[in-house]
Amino acid sequence: MTTLSFQEPSVATLGEFFTAGGALMWPIFGCSVVVAGLAIERYVSLRRSRVLPTAVEATVALVVGEQSAAAADELANAASPGMRVLAAGVRRRGFALADVEKAMEDTLAQESARMRGNVRGIVLMASVSPLLGLLGTVLGIADAFAAVEQTGLGKAESSEALAAGIKVALYTTIFGLFVAIPATLVAAHLQARARRLAAAIASAVSPAIEALARRPADPQNPQKDTHAA
Repeated sequence: MTTLSFQEPSVATLGEFFTAGGALMWPIFGCSVVVAGLAIERYVSLRRSRVLPTAVEATVALVVGEQSAAAADELANAASPGMRVLAAGVRRRGFALADVEKAMEDTLAQESARMRGNVRGIVLMASVSPLLGLLGTVLGIADAFAAVEQTGLGKAESSEALAAGIKVALYTTIFGLFVAIPATLVAAHLQARARRLAAAIASAVSPAIEALARRPADPQNPQKDTHAA
């Protein structure tokens, strides 16, 4: 009966693992740094207090209460996505309902794309890092076969060297997956958060649509805010 013997792993620490992986470990590490930076930036930017502050609801209440002038003052320096969507509707006050609604929908689409902007960078890094790992593995296997070719395949030490070379070559693929899997999960979570915030903005500003379009526009001067009889 043949007894299988297992050797102790030659890599004991993370530093040794990184060094054994070769030069392509550095680009993969760079991908992880980019992912971390973009993720932190998006988590900070996609806080509800920054996207949909309480001032949005207060300004919507002014619009519904037909205090458009006061609402315009609040929206003069709109800095949040929610305020910018509402400002787009206020700029169309007095227009037809469809025009007000479309202006706000277009602005919401732009803000939604902006909220998801850096998430695309995380998705890109999640795609690139395993490819870099695969490239490192292929190059490492090629080097291992080249080394064995010089000594010959018939020797026991050659087989051991080939196995060791392939094992080390796989380190880059392992590291690439370590970066790609969390990055994919983070990107999915951020995209879901952006969608929820976009839906929250739409829900918050929707009461203002009919209020802004309540009075028909003057055909001679569509921007003139006429008063209902």
